[in-house]
Amino acid sequence: MQINPRFKSRQRRGYERLNIVITILLAGWVPSILTLVISYTILTNTLESKILRDRQTFVQLIAHSVGEDLGRTGGIIEYYQTQPALGKILTSPAPEPLAQEWLRDTFFSHPLIDGMFLTSFDGRLVGALPYDQEMIGRDYRSKSWLDGASASPDVFVASVHPRSPDNRKATEIVGAVRGADGKIIGFIGVSVLVERIGRRLSTIEFTDQSTCQILDQDGTPLFTKDFNPNPGAMSASGLKLIERIRADKTGHVEHEGNLYSSAPVENTGWMTVVAQPKSVAYKPVHDLLSKMTILSGWLIALTGIFAWLAGKAYRRQSEAAQRIEREVIFNEKILANMPTGIALVDPETRRFLQANEAFGQMAKRFGDLAPETDLADATYADVKIAPSDAIDKVLSLGAPFQLIEQALQDGGGATHFVNVNLLRLQDSQQTVQGVLYFVEDKTRDVRQRQELISANASKDEFLALLSHELRNPLSPVLAMVAELEVRTSDAPEVRQALEVIRRNVELEARLIDDLLDVTRISKGKLQLSLEVVCVEEILQRAYEICRQGILAKKLHVEFRLRAEQSYVNGDPARLQQVFWNLIKNSVKFTPADGRIIIETFNPTKDQIEIKITDTGIGIDEEKLGKIFNAFEQGQSSITRRYGGLGLGLAISKAMVTAHGGNISVESAGPDKGATFTVILSTVPAPAESKSPGAKVPSEGKRLAPIRPKQRKGRVLVVDDHQDTCIGMKMMLERRGYHVTLAHSADQAVEKAREAKFDLLISDIGLPDRSGYELMQELRAKNGLPGIALSGFGMENDISRARAAGF
Repeated sequence: MQINPRFKSRQRRGYERLNIVITILLAGWVPSILTLVISYTILTNTLESKILRDRQTFVQLIAHSVGEDLGRTGGIIEYYQTQPALGKILTSPAPEPLAQEWLRDTFFSHPLIDGMFLTSFDGRLVGALPYDQEMIGRDYRSKSWLDGASASPDVFVASVHPRSPDNRKATEIVGAVRGADGKIIGFIGVSVLVERIGRRLSTIEFTDQSTCQILDQDGTPLFTKDFNPNPGAMSASGLKLIERIRADKTGHVEHEGNLYSSAPVENTGWMTVVAQPKSVAYKPVHDLLSKMTILSGWLIALTGIFAWLAGKAYRRQSEAAQRIEREVIFNEKILANMPTGIALVDPETRRFLQANEAFGQMAKRFGDLAPETDLADATYADVKIAPSDAIDKVLSLGAPFQLIEQALQDGGGATHFVNVNLLRLQDSQQTVQGVLYFVEDKTRDVRQRQELISANASKDEFLALLSHELRNPLSPVLAMVAELEVRTSDAPEVRQALEVIRRNVELEARLIDDLLDVTRISKGKLQLSLEVVCVEEILQRAYEICRQGILAKKLHVEFRLRAEQSYVNGDPARLQQVFWNLIKNSVKFTPADGRIIIETFNPTKDQIEIKITDTGIGIDEEKLGKIFNAFEQGQSSITRRYGGLGLGLAISKAMVTAHGGNISVESAGPDKGATFTVILSTVPAPAESKSPGAKVPSEGKRLAPIRPKQRKGRVLVVDDHQDTCIGMKMMLERRGYHVTLAHSADQAVEKAREAKFDLLISDIGLPDRSGYELMQELRAKNGLPGIALSGFGMENDISRARAAGF
């Protein structure tokens, strides 16, 4: 008889399904049952032992606390046992008055004791506080302490009893007083009230339903449940329990559903006992076991449900697995909506085995594939997106082929920019399955980037134009102010007004320069003119620029120039700009009468470190990381209060970095000042400069400017801005030059024919033609040197000016 293969397949799947169910049940039930067994055996014993250890430690701490109190009191006895005065009192013919007087002088200096007494060697009372006249000369309860105090080398703690004359429960700590021959001549003792010990214990927080008791050496309980002195005695059953507790060596006794934990009080014969219902003591263990039982029960139940569901799901999964094996690797339904065009090319026929909708549209839009052609009938060569030989290289070499932003035109003449990738697809046996063809349209990204580049160029052009238009009116203002400062009388009001005008115009010019510097830095066109310079000299020049602001705010500036190697290879103008920015910052943000420290030293033999420290407004910790960002001043309130664009530190950082150095800032917080640190690499000093450093300028003297001697000559000034021409003419004529003005390039050429000039000062932006062309013409005809006068300060403006001959 022949068995149906389909029946055999179903039977095999049934066995597999049963194996899965049994495996799941074993995986879930066995750990759950083992967990319960371990929990009720090993874990229970472990946790109960841990609870008992913790209780024992707690009881020992209480016993130690009581023993420490009694020991501290006993220390008073040990101190006075050897006092010669005490021996004289006890050996005197009439010791009672002397003893009572000594007790009154001594007792009140010890707040930890509640009474004090002296007895003779046989226990008769000599003196006591509180004073009890009837007990003087009589036996002072010596049965409870005489033998113990006589035998003990230290002190002896007696059992608890009602003391006279107030019958308050107390214990007595007694020590022997010995004569010169070592024999006992008397005893000194102190009384400690039970209520004092109770007050200390009442501050301890006990767990639920716990009670604490202290038993003396006679087994007498000291306290009630609220730690008040216990007036009664222990019952017969209680005494039996105490005997059982004393005989037990483990420190834990279970009796009538309660757990008693005990510990002896050191050097006293007393005992501390803490009682708690056993069910409460072991409640954490029982709760944990209950939770684990419930958890294991749920796990067993859920495992059964999961096994049943897994058995049902197995059949569906096995059938789904067979369908998945028959499906192709490339799933059209998943890739249909992807914006990237993806296709699979057969390595033999070069036909498209699979392709998504995006690839088909791109092939027809700019791949020269006819609209009526079905992509399934087309080959790789029919789609003109990737080069024809690219697929051969990919199949033969295995290396991916890639084109980035390839320009292609569609049927309407519009240009598209696409990324093209070809990848060889292989299976686990390294058999080539085909070529993956990816096409991604990047036209939008390219156009956005071009727009950003264009916008950035427009921004740079705008800044250049803005600087030109702003500098044109500022230049004549500065020139006129300089002339007025020279020619005006010494009237303080006039000079103050001119100073205000000059200072604010210079500030506007500085802001324009900062904007241009930021633009140069962002474009990577910051240029340095390097030479060997002395850092300390540049620091002093920067200080001189800021001197007026320092004097106005009455700031105290201290120079600490300790660097032995102070020369660097740097651009002196740019370094001066860095140090001027840092010193100006300290002056700006430091209140009047503040302090600024400028110091230099060599942390290593080839480095110089410059620190500028102030006592100003400081910097918040969260702002320290952003302080060197452009347009960043810490917070808006600082900008409103102190003004400025927040460009100085950003420019300084870029310039220090360009010199291969490092700049950093430290501050302890608001109103705690700030320290800016610049580190530069040093170079050997020039031979002629190896002399002691220059003197630090004092705050009371201004260095006189050094003016080179010049031969006064004829100058041709060319500018279409009338005010600039007037200002330049006044400034130069006051210095002895002969000045001729022209307002256009043609006019300048005409005047150059009529007279001979020694120097040309010309604006770049003239109305008829550029200053570059004028310079080239006059230099070619007359060999005339020139200086460019322009508000355009971009790098290409400077390069063109030099190329023209300025």
